[in-house]
Amino acid sequence: MNECTDSKKSNSSIKLLMASLPTILSDLLYDAFAQVPDIQVVKPVNDAQHLLDVTQTGSADIILLGSSRVENICSAVSILDVLPDRHKNAKVIVITQKPGYGEVISLFRAGVRGIICSSNLRFEMLCKSIRCVHEGQIWASNEQLAYLVSSVSRPKSTDVTDSYGRPLLTAREQQVLHLLADGLSNLELATILRLSEHTVKNHLFRIYDKLGVSNRMEAVLYALTPRNTLPPQTPSVPPTSSSKNRVIQTRIN
Repeated sequence: MNECTDSKKSNSSIKLLMASLPTILSDLLYDAFAQVPDIQVVKPVNDAQHLLDVTQTGSADIILLGSSRVENICSAVSILDVLPDRHKNAKVIVITQKPGYGEVISLFRAGVRGIICSSNLRFEMLCKSIRCVHEGQIWASNEQLAYLVSSVSRPKSTDVTDSYGRPLLTAREQQVLHLLADGLSNLELATILRLSEHTVKNHLFRIYDKLGVSNRMEAVLYALTPRNTLPPQTPSVPPTSSSKNRVIQTRIN
């Protein structure tokens, strides 16, 4: 079930631009949309290069974007990062395969207004999602909404400090550990942080080394285990010359 109310057909057609979709799916959708009076597909159809070409003019109301994983990074997020200014008012719906926590959060953070799982794709539902998003609503499944709620819920602190409250990890390492506590895989970490899996692994190895642990579970348990901190150390102040003189005078007297 999707969180969206029924919408009325608008008087003017919704301009729809499709890009990065599988060719067969794109052809089928183009033929199907031809029978829908309030949705007009913008040409060229399914041309990602045209979408990103800054020399082109014109835009669309809705961009229907396909998502795949290239080098462990959600390609839809990469495309959204470099969308030309002419598309700044367009609302984006992404069709992807079984989106997990990392991909869902990354897509919504990138500005996506709707996510549709390709395995559950039905044309009537797709038309409804386009109309809803065009009216300013968000299109998301209950599972995707749960991911969003989880991402903004106040988590248990995973800040790792020494006995005096000083941080043991860098800001990036602390960010990785925080997401690790949410149960994310290396691939999901890479997707959210816009890093390669290799870089994520390097961060994890450094975290393990600094905390003296050997695996992900031990690192998370270490971070979530409460520890008492000592009061901050007060640096000793060396005696001033005047105090030294007083000590010498006292001894002489």
